[in-house]
Amino acid sequence: MSLQKVTKNKMNKIKLSILFTAVAILPIYSQINNLVKTPPMGWNSWNVFHENINENQIKEIADVMVSSGMKDAGYIYLNLDDNWMAKTRNANGDLQADPTRFPSGMKALGDYIHNKGLKFGIYGDRGLRTCHHYNNSSQFPNSGSGSYMKEERDAKTFASWGVDYLKYDNCEPAPGSNQRQDYERMRDALLKSGRDIVFSICAWGYQDWMPKTGNLWRTTGDISNAWEAKPGDWFRGVADIIEENEKLYIHAGPGKWNDPDMLQVGNGKLTMDESRSHMTMWAMMAAPLLTGNDLRKMTPEIKDIYMNAEMIAVNQDSAGIAGHRVSNENGKQIWIRYLGSQSSGNIAVALYNKNNTTQTIDLNFADIGITGEVSVRDIWQKKDLGLLKTSLSAEVPAHGTTFLRLTTKLDPAEPFGDNAIAIPGKLETENYDKGSAGLAYSDNEIANQGNAYREGGVDVVGLNCKAVPEGTFLKDSDCEGYAIGYTTVGEWMRYTVNIAKTQTYYVVARVSSGSENSSFRLFLNDKAITDTIKVPKGADWDTYTTVSVMTQEMTAGEQALKLQITGNYVNVDWLYFCEEENCADTIKTAIHAGVNNQNLELLSQVKVSEFNVFSITGKHLGRIHFDGSMLSNSISKNDAFAKEMKFAGYTNGVYIVRAVKGDKALKIVVKE
Repeated sequence: MSLQKVTKNKMNKIKLSILFTAVAILPIYSQINNLVKTPPMGWNSWNVFHENINENQIKEIADVMVSSGMKDAGYIYLNLDDNWMAKTRNANGDLQADPTRFPSGMKALGDYIHNKGLKFGIYGDRGLRTCHHYNNSSQFPNSGSGSYMKEERDAKTFASWGVDYLKYDNCEPAPGSNQRQDYERMRDALLKSGRDIVFSICAWGYQDWMPKTGNLWRTTGDISNAWEAKPGDWFRGVADIIEENEKLYIHAGPGKWNDPDMLQVGNGKLTMDESRSHMTMWAMMAAPLLTGNDLRKMTPEIKDIYMNAEMIAVNQDSAGIAGHRVSNENGKQIWIRYLGSQSSGNIAVALYNKNNTTQTIDLNFADIGITGEVSVRDIWQKKDLGLLKTSLSAEVPAHGTTFLRLTTKLDPAEPFGDNAIAIPGKLETENYDKGSAGLAYSDNEIANQGNAYREGGVDVVGLNCKAVPEGTFLKDSDCEGYAIGYTTVGEWMRYTVNIAKTQTYYVVARVSSGSENSSFRLFLNDKAITDTIKVPKGADWDTYTTVSVMTQEMTAGEQALKLQITGNYVNVDWLYFCEEENCADTIKTAIHAGVNNQNLELLSQVKVSEFNVFSITGKHLGRIHFDGSMLSNSISKNDAFAKEMKFAGYTNGVYIVRAVKGDKALKIVVKE
């Protein structure tokens, strides 16, 4: 078989619920702290013990985390979940441990955990009461266990106990409270506490503010001890969470992680194949590995799953590039994760079978941008499969996963033309570098779906092309120009550029989209130099407009520029880099209005008509009536129009005018 190929024409007509993507974005993070540069690993009490936790039990777990080798394998956080606290705060208004279940108190328990070489995690809530206290309100009517408007007090308490990790839940919000502000207050309180504390947001779904607020954020409802949950259930099965979490991979990276919830491996409901799939996909998604089983009763088989060093190495890869799905054919899924960097040649691959029966899953290396010999290693079997050239096949059991590490050598990238693209200046997006997938570009399909301009995996579309027979490759002479099209999240193109001098630049992009939430971002040498650039939804993908933004400082000399797709289905025609802001505004306005500096319309055919008048920055200023038929052919219509505008009260300056009925536009200079 070949990997599923969905044509971009179909993508333009339907909204896919599952997006096939190619490579994780390299984001910019707000550095709230310098913690968890790789996903946190450890243990959490809830999945196995729920609210029934006590001091002796937690100490025994700490002991076995050390004696079993879990700590040495990287599982260092021991996290208490809900219901460690007393029914009420103390006389000073401070949180306190339940005196019956934790008679020594939290400070003593934290010391015990630290003396084992582990880190101490605890649970809180942004509302009036924690989830357990809220859901059992008759037992805890006025517990005050939530931290709402007590964030600084509670953060100082946590710090005094030696807390290293705070899971912060989302139950019983105060009337009129704001979720984002509640979490931001606790973030700020933790930063002021005098102790480094990992901040885990548990608000059950990703929001844009979360990477600037926490170190990790829960992406779904609570995980259940099941492969699949009942439809509509708050609780999610393992397979359900994999589906929900996949689309969020672009937000993950060092210090900031998607959290698909704690692990259920070893809790008795999952098969061994499902358990390995659970671990595989959490490793692929760069998710926290927080075990949720009773470590005191762990079988050798479960221990082997948790402590597979090669699986852990994928999860803990320092680059922090989260994996993502590239194919989903009838429940037979292929996921990839770049290790080290996008150009290292090291890729983790998961062949994941969501079906209820054994399936053969075929992987064609070309479909994930790999050429040449590939060294293949099976991570679960801990076995080298040798050097392969074109493909491999695996029999994957129901709900199982074949977990592979591929190592290959990539061809270097070089400029598409004879020379690097000059900046300032115009960059035609179809002229991405020559070279291998993974170095020169990354696309979710090997085919050029636009079928235009050049061979290769990037989809190139023609602009204003003449009709050609079905299946015919568009030639240069068939189109007025070309654009990158049919894009999905994560795809990117590399351009070798020569930057004239070190400074910030203004960049204008000619773009189109018929979809909501289309966007892209620019990187220089894998460092983001713009925020996400949103593209407005237009009538279709053939209606182009311009967007502009100022870059961060760009270093002089020959550099590698990347255009990375961050929101689906945007077409990008060109990028124009300017040194001066006015340059960018002029280009933006002129192009938006339909003005072409090489072919200014003289209004030679204009009769009586109404015109919209715009400032050079694009602001609509009003309308003007102009009767071109009354003028002598010897008089420039441009000059005549300028005089008419002067008479109508427009001051000296440069304007863009465009007929109300029609698309002809003209740049008019009003002067003395």
